[in-house]
Amino acid sequence: MNTENRFNLDGIEKNRAKLEQAIVEAKKPLDRSSQKLAALTNLPWLIAGAAALLWYYLK
Repeated sequence: MNTENRFNLDGIEKNRAKLEQAIVEAKKPLDRSSQKLAALTNLPWLIAGAAALLWYYLK
């Protein structure tokens, strides 16, 4: 932004519009696919625990 538009009402309104758009974007719900991926990281531990319990039970 050049200095002559910096203090004009047009420049201020453009910056305010950008700020309002950023606030709206920040309030949108997050993508749920990352939560599913995080849940899959626990899967090997669950499989290992089930295998250990099964081995202990059948031993």
